[in-house]
Order: sequence, then C-alpha cells, then structure tokens
Amino acid sequence: MQYSNFHTHTTYSDGKNSVRENIEAAIASSMSALGFSDHSYTDFDSRYCIKKDDLPRYIEEIRKLGREYADRIEIYLGYELDGFAKLENRELYDYIIGDVHYVRTNTGLRDVDMSRDEFIDVTNTCFGGDSIAFAKEYYSVYAECIPQMRPDILGHIDLVTKFGLVDEDDRRYRSYAIEALETALAVCPVIEMNSGAISRGYRKTPYPAPFLLKEIKERGGKIILSSDSHRSTDLTCAFDDCLEILRACGIGSVVAFKGGKLEEFGISARSVSSI
Repeated sequence: MQYSNFHTHTTYSDGKNSVRENIEAAIASSMSALGFSDHSYTDFDSRYCIKKDDLPRYIEEIRKLGREYADRIEIYLGYELDGFAKLENRELYDYIIGDVHYVRTNTGLRDVDMSRDEFIDVTNTCFGGDSIAFAKEYYSVYAECIPQMRPDILGHIDLVTKFGLVDEDDRRYRSYAIEALETALAVCPVIEMNSGAISRGYRKTPYPAPFLLKEIKERGGKIILSSDSHRSTDLTCAFDDCLEILRACGIGSVVAFKGGKLEEFGISARSVSSI
C-alpha cells in the first residue's frame, strides 16, 4: 500500500530534515507522493516560520528536486498559510493549507500551539483561566480567516486541543467547533486528518476529533491524510490508525493528489487503494 503526505515541514521552517532528505525517506517508504508545506512568514513571530528572504530558494529547490525525482515519486509545492500572514504570488504553489496559530487577546496576538506552558499562560492571563473561552476565540478567528485565505486544504481545525487542556465533551466547546467547521467547509471542502501531534508526543489521537469527523461526513467534506511531519521518519505517522478511525466514523474514502489533481480513494476494511 502506498501512502502520500502533503503537510511536510523542512529546515526552511521548523522541520528537522532537508527537502532532499524527506524525499529520500518517502521513496524508501514506497510513498506515491510528497508535498511540502513550510510555515508562511509572519513578521510578528519568526520563531518557527520560513524566513522571507528564503522563500524564493524554497520554491526553486522543491521544483528542481521534483524534476530530479519525477520518475520515482510525485513532488508537490505547497505552503502552510497562517491566517495572520500575507500570501504573494499564489500561482507559484500547487496548493495552500489554511491554518490559524494565533488568537487575539488584550496583550496582542498569542500563540495557540507553541508549548503547553504558553497555552496555560494565555489561558490564565487572557481568558481568566477559562480554556473554553480560549477555544471560542480560536474558532472565531478560524472562521474569520479561512474565508479570506480560501485555501485548498483546511489545516488542523481543532488545534486548540493539542495539549489536552480543553474539555472536548463540553457542549459549548462543540458548538463553537462545529460552527467554525461549517463556515470553513463552505469555502474549502477538503480537510486534513492530521497526526502531527501524535509524532511529537502531545496527543494519542489525530485531529479532527471523531465528533467533527462525523460532522464533516454529514456536510460532504473530504478527508486528506496528513502527518504534519517535522521529521523525515514521521511522514506517514499513524496513518493506519487514522484509517481505522475514519472507518469507525462511517467515512469510506480519502482524497490525495495524483497527477496534479485531487483524486478520491476508497478505504474499505479489506483493501485500501493507493493513496
């Protein structure tokens, strides 16, 4: 069975491996396609994102290596665009992943997923210790930014649950999440199932949560597998488990890029088409 992944970070942003190292690892794992999506440049927070001056080199290297490895694997050029970043020359990319990593607070923009300690600090200092209020603001920003970005793939929509500090069974939380999901799917029907927090030890399950997966199914959304990889060893992290969760939620297919276009592939229990 051949997997593919289109959410891959490299040393251009906060990844641990180069573009070539990731490609070699993907080929060694018999993957059919690999897409790169380093973090967009944000001028107010450069801790994790691609440097503005490095962007032309990022694009050039991926295109060059895509040609070099064309007979062994499909290579795609993507970009993980944050809701507070600017995108120039969209036509240079094969796809855009739309995400939100920040919330607005009385102390300015604050990060959602940099660390557990920072999450706790934001909750306490900006939301009176109320993680549900934090989640409400996060989903409000997500619902606001996605229609403006109009991405090709919706990124980790429930990122605010990364550290397990938000009660996902709370009815208020679920209503905020579902409302944001509905708004986002109206703009982009493709949403990633993201296993990145598993590989980094923050979670034991992928995003989105099962209740959101069922909402996605009911609304006609499409799932694309994503490892949100920051190391070349994690390109298909927990993908087998992801498929089992999808099946349990009544979802029988995923989408992936093939030949430059998104195609749908069945994931029946007995057989899985090439993805």
